[in-house]
Amino acid sequence: MQRRVSSNAQTSNSIVDSESSEFDSFSSIITPNVKIGIKPLPLTSALVKSDRTLVESLNSLGYDCVLLPVTNARYKENCKAYFLEFRQRFNGSVPSSSDFTLSTISDVGKLLGSQASDSLGRSDDKIDLVMHDSEVDAPVNESAEAVNHNQNSEENEQKSELDDDDNDYDLNSLMVPHPKLNEINIITGPHIVNTIGLLSSWVELDNESRLINEFSLQVIINEVSYAQYTGISTLLIAPPKNINNLQTYADNLNTILQMYPNIELSISLPICEDTKQDPITGETMPMIDPFSTWDIWNSIRIQCNYNSKLSISLGSPKTNVPQSVVNRWLLEPVRFYLISSYRFIPNSKNYPVLNKFNQLIIWKFIQRKALSPPTLLLHGVDKENMTISSRVPDSTVTSISSSSVTSRGTSGKRNSVIVTVDGKHVSLGDLAYLEYIRYLIAVSYRNNQLLPFENFTLNSFLRLNLRPDQIYSPESLQTPLQPLSSNLDNNTYRIFEQDHAKYETYQKAITAALVDLSNTPRFHHLKGSNAHGSSALPLSTGVDSSQVTDAGSEENSRNCLLKILVVGPGRGPLIERLFSSIRLLDLNLKHIRIVGIEKNTNVMLYLKGRNKDHWNGKVQLYNCDARFWEPSSSQETGFNLIISELLGSFGCNELAPESLDYIAQFCDHQDSVFIPSEFSTFVAPVISPALYSKVIKLYDSAKFDRPFLPLWDEFDMLSSKYARVWTFRHPSRNLGGQKTYNGTRGSFENKHNRRQAHVILKCHRKGTIHGLIGYFSAVLYKDVVLSTCPTGNGPTPRNLVSWLPFYLPIEQPIHLTDEQELSIFIKRECQDGRVWYEWSMEAFMYLLLPGRTSGLRNDSNTDSEMDVDNDGSQVRVRTGVTRIHNAYGSHYSMKLC
Repeated sequence: MQRRVSSNAQTSNSIVDSESSEFDSFSSIITPNVKIGIKPLPLTSALVKSDRTLVESLNSLGYDCVLLPVTNARYKENCKAYFLEFRQRFNGSVPSSSDFTLSTISDVGKLLGSQASDSLGRSDDKIDLVMHDSEVDAPVNESAEAVNHNQNSEENEQKSELDDDDNDYDLNSLMVPHPKLNEINIITGPHIVNTIGLLSSWVELDNESRLINEFSLQVIINEVSYAQYTGISTLLIAPPKNINNLQTYADNLNTILQMYPNIELSISLPICEDTKQDPITGETMPMIDPFSTWDIWNSIRIQCNYNSKLSISLGSPKTNVPQSVVNRWLLEPVRFYLISSYRFIPNSKNYPVLNKFNQLIIWKFIQRKALSPPTLLLHGVDKENMTISSRVPDSTVTSISSSSVTSRGTSGKRNSVIVTVDGKHVSLGDLAYLEYIRYLIAVSYRNNQLLPFENFTLNSFLRLNLRPDQIYSPESLQTPLQPLSSNLDNNTYRIFEQDHAKYETYQKAITAALVDLSNTPRFHHLKGSNAHGSSALPLSTGVDSSQVTDAGSEENSRNCLLKILVVGPGRGPLIERLFSSIRLLDLNLKHIRIVGIEKNTNVMLYLKGRNKDHWNGKVQLYNCDARFWEPSSSQETGFNLIISELLGSFGCNELAPESLDYIAQFCDHQDSVFIPSEFSTFVAPVISPALYSKVIKLYDSAKFDRPFLPLWDEFDMLSSKYARVWTFRHPSRNLGGQKTYNGTRGSFENKHNRRQAHVILKCHRKGTIHGLIGYFSAVLYKDVVLSTCPTGNGPTPRNLVSWLPFYLPIEQPIHLTDEQELSIFIKRECQDGRVWYEWSMEAFMYLLLPGRTSGLRNDSNTDSEMDVDNDGSQVRVRTGVTRIHNAYGSHYSMKLC
């Protein structure tokens, strides 16, 4: 079977038995890798003067990293002067610096002259987001203002004028000066490893003016170049100011990423647009589009071809946001989670705390992304510097030089750190914020937001201490086993056996089946015996195995034997559960015959040892492929109970139907039970940027035409439900007593195991489909179910961890808007001794056309609930389509021989 845990040696060695540790890997998640950073106010940076002193001082207080602007206001003023001089060469006149904001070209004025800046590097630009100015509390509203402002028709006309003027400039001669020594905020030194760079936000990388665009790009390139020289590897960059120009912005970002492939760019965006209040009623108005900021990011990311060096820095929300929005961001490469001091409220003891919804968001991020969690970045905690005076009562004041380290002081209920530099008092922030974030991280394990199987998987990988590049490597994608040609090693078997939930479920089914079989008249004699005298006993009890009567040797009871076959027993966990059920029901083993068929030659040695030492030789073992097994006598036919462990992640992808079809001919046609008795395969369209990013990095021409088993990747269903595509039942009703092969190992009659399905699913939320995720649900016996299908509470049972998801990628992702339909065609094809899958998709939306008496209405099997107006009709319009993947099994198939 295909398990949730990796079968490669590295992963196998990492997972220890959960019973050997006090920490429950299923109920909680450890979060050892969470870092806390700070973004000091520009005023704070200017007062301390030395970036090394500032970073080392904050680091000594407990901050892991510090966000600092690469350049200061002097560099902006220098660039502004150069820009004016450059324009003067072609225009013949030079507007003064004070008159620049009154330029007839308003965009140029906003770009270079609208900010009243001082030598401390402060900015009052209200358009930029939270991390790029001193207005730390309005990321969402500022973005909205920017959008509205740039959609103004008058400004569009002015832009048109500027575009016409672009032809008059020789952009080849535009060379923005590099920053000088007094224009940079960061110098080289050992503190760089704890420093994050902040790029200038006053430029406009999305401006359609070729002059402004080129000028802005050169400014940013100069800053990136210098940051890379100092050793900084991560830079935050402001978002686009005009969402209508995302292509221009993305093109510039892509240029930077290609020029500096070792630099990571992180775009700062709000997590969601803020809710607004009705100005008349005061009631909260519903969000127009809760995914609007995600949509901006998604467009940029796609245009940059899923570049692994492009990430997101999310701003924490003012108010609660829909859970679907949080779940969407959990799929994305969130590098920083920005927490403004204005998001905190005082508790009863006047200490700053976050609202419950912000606590939950943080816990979800650091738990779900425990392998590589975002840095929690505080800002605004040093806002005291805005009003601090030369006299600071009741606080510990420490004079520092450029190389000294600050100390902390406590004043009443606050815990502020005040230092003096050249006689000026400087606050490094209230430590109450830092201590509270530490507290949230510390209690995260008591506020678990994950499902048991998610906890187990993440804890398993955390023990590996993998680097991020290993976590996100394409090599973490596994290829499904070729079940008839692959043999597992001993350590992999051991790991698989840790899934106690699976084997407990199997035992419930086995027990229920044995109860029903023993209640039939022909097997009444099984009940009421002394289990201790007839069960499988270890040799340590003193019972000689040669004295145990072999049921097959008793001619009188031969026709009354209950015959049980275990197909693919591995190291024997199913056989152990079988004996447990027999003991529990007090059945007489003298009238039970047990046969096991295992194809793995290596594990047979272990099985024989278990049979001798623990099962008292009661199991007849055969080493062969179950499809070619031939009974040595009539005693080995007429099986009443057939137990198998052949289910794959997709249900049928490890060829369980083909293996069990052959065995069916040796069953008792009067009383026989298969465990599992049937299983169904389900699919759902998913959004998964992480999975898609890994697949496109593979050096394999067939990478989009074969399935993968992701060890751990974020994905989310876009449809309102998952769809059943086919079902297999055992014994198969289509066999008609015919053998499934023609007497040789090279030819199988397998057409009855072909399947195909066409299903239509409704997708309520916008998103990008990156492929299909497959699940299975197996009826082991009657109402005993084993299922990997997500139910909101995880699989069934909840602690089930054996199977990885089954990912079928698509080469060209499909973007959906709200309330669209997705048509999925998938088939299981069998021919020429092979089995393979083919899949394709189409996306549709409905348009309401007034005045039509009839429309093109889809009548297929669908969960759509479209209502047709009396005065109009709906037309189903195709908006996206994929090719048929893996046509005729040309790239991937499972061999039957």
